[in-house]
Amino acid sequence: MQTNPRKIGDKHVFLVHQALTRSLNKLPIEDFTKTVKKTVDFITKLYPNITSVTSKFEQENTNVAKDLTLYLDDGTTKMVNLFLIKKNGKIQAKNIGAKSFFSKYFLSDSVQEKFNEQLEKYYLEYLKAIAKETGENYISSDTKELKKIISTHFPKFTTEIEQHRNKLLYSLREECFTLLKDSYNNKDRGYYHAYHTLFMTDETTVITRYGKYDSDVKVERFSPSSPYFNLIEIYKTGKNTVGIKYGETALTLRFKFESGPISSIKLATSYDKFPSENENEMNNIKTKHKMFLLLDNHKYQKGSNQSNAIGKCHEAITYYYFLEYYPNIKQVDQDDCVELISKYSNIVKPDVLKDIFNSTSTIVPVIREKLYEKYQDYEIESIELVPDSYIEDKLSTGDIKLILRINEKYKVETISLKALAKRSSKLTTKNPGVGSILGPTYFNVGDLTPTVRDVKERFLRGDLDHTESLQELAIELGRQLEQTSQNNLKRGIENLLGKSIVAITFYREGSSICKEHNKIKSVVKVLVKTPSSTQNTLIWNNGLELISLRMKFSRSQKYGWSSVKLVSEYQLTE
Repeated sequence: MQTNPRKIGDKHVFLVHQALTRSLNKLPIEDFTKTVKKTVDFITKLYPNITSVTSKFEQENTNVAKDLTLYLDDGTTKMVNLFLIKKNGKIQAKNIGAKSFFSKYFLSDSVQEKFNEQLEKYYLEYLKAIAKETGENYISSDTKELKKIISTHFPKFTTEIEQHRNKLLYSLREECFTLLKDSYNNKDRGYYHAYHTLFMTDETTVITRYGKYDSDVKVERFSPSSPYFNLIEIYKTGKNTVGIKYGETALTLRFKFESGPISSIKLATSYDKFPSENENEMNNIKTKHKMFLLLDNHKYQKGSNQSNAIGKCHEAITYYYFLEYYPNIKQVDQDDCVELISKYSNIVKPDVLKDIFNSTSTIVPVIREKLYEKYQDYEIESIELVPDSYIEDKLSTGDIKLILRINEKYKVETISLKALAKRSSKLTTKNPGVGSILGPTYFNVGDLTPTVRDVKERFLRGDLDHTESLQELAIELGRQLEQTSQNNLKRGIENLLGKSIVAITFYREGSSICKEHNKIKSVVKVLVKTPSSTQNTLIWNNGLELISLRMKFSRSQKYGWSSVKLVSEYQLTE
């Protein structure tokens, strides 16, 4: 059988129309396949008073015409949609335009405008990222020009640019889910219009399923019942798909490119069976079993950046314990934690990995306690790991996302995870570039770029060494922070601390804590060149809390001048 779904579907429509026409004219149809004969038999039993039939191929635009139009003897017509799919396959309904689906199906022009604004932003970033892969120094922000460049170098998707495609589709999925969540929380009635339009409830949909053998054919009518609003659920699955569950049936919207790297973005719609709690539980048991196998067969191989590997293993194991505490929780991307532990665990020493696994058992209870403190009555519906490269909001550097249901509304809670050997006095929050620290992302008071340029020139002339360069930059940062208003100081600190709840496991001590930073209400003091000549410190809350900003080069001294970063370290208090 052909493998192209569109060709399979069109051939099925053509043959069913042909066979149905013959049947209506009392002609034999024995020579047709069983899938066709059974479909015709089903339609004629459903509508025994058909006088004639036309197919979409007789219409001017086959893309919008219905597969079959039945003319009945009472003068009415019935529109019929035909699907031919493998026994356990999904019904692929249609591809819809990403730039119009909110307005067309959910009847919201305002939401569509918000989505399109983000789509254009993400798409431009995507084009720029691919243009960089050519090795040329393109700085254009003109979409048409970038597309010309890309079409020359990358007419098709390749391994080199796959990461950029994945990032774009993931970002669009996240934006779409956020807008769907907000619409749902506002009880937007557009959900009903989307349901009736996308599920084609005013039409007849006939599904023919076939198996391995010719005798394994089943024909049924797809007729989902109309749901109450409180039975509607929204969810995410995989890296590029959102789902809307209407009663027993789910509709999935998968972001995809229409064709090549510069083509438009489409949404592939399909109908799906939403997994039951038992199915979720079985999936989670399988995931946990895979984790156990990997940990039991752990083999240490010395590698670089062990501290990063420890953090990644901690994320995967935290995910594992969520499955342990919430057996029915839905995994957005099945086996996320398995892939992560498989990638990083070999770099971690066996005793450290064992301590992390045992100690992380304490993290879910403290997160639960924090969530109860915030929401009291809540339900965790799903869990996902946030890929590093997909974080769009630099202030929301979470590692795990939980979708919560609170009073029939959805809330996404992002949690930043940290793994420390022991309860130390300081915790690294972020590592911003020195050029961005005074800009709009953090303190929004100025720009250190001219100072960096001047210091770099002096370094390259040999007037300054590495330490002296960092000292010069620290002095200038301290000077500007001293002149900064209280509002901007508080804003900068809050942005450095981030928006997410922070959950920390002290893996050598067997304990975890969970903390959410509050708005700063006290006076912030700036301590220049404290506690060292390359650091500045901000203190508040009567000296009980502080952040130190330490200058450092991104690479070792043997590489000469490299980009300058800031290590933001928070005084950890409970």
